[in-house]
Amino acid sequence: MSGDIKNFNHHMWYQEEDGIITIGINEEGLADITEITSVDLPAEQDKVEEDVAIGTIETDDGPLDIYVPVSGTVIEINSSVLEDPAVIQEDPYEEGWLLRIEAAEEVDEDEEDDDIDEDDEDDDEDGDDDYADEDEE
Repeated sequence: MSGDIKNFNHHMWYQEEDGIITIGINEEGLADITEITSVDLPAEQDKVEEDVAIGTIETDDGPLDIYVPVSGTVIEINSSVLEDPAVIQEDPYEEGWLLRIEAAEEVDEDEEDDDIDEDDEDDDEDGDDDYADEDEE
């Protein structure tokens, strides 16, 4: 893979290339694990949220939650880690990646709003109009 690998959430890594985020477990996350018994990942086309557990890696040391660094849509699952979870420990950064997501537009503080697409464009230009939504309710 090309591009910089960045760590997040202590035990996860990600790499961004053209808006596609590849995600996996880093060496620190694998340090205390002797065996990975199974991997539970979301389905392709599932929407995932930043800072919300989207799956689990079952290990001899207990479950390890899987997170994503940004909200987006799952576009690819690494089926080889589902069939043989040991691949994650053998090669966490190349063959052992978990999933790829297409990042949603930058939403950060407005994540909880489901219908921000229409109204948010004007708000961004003005700066701090977050209080405007409260008047409409």
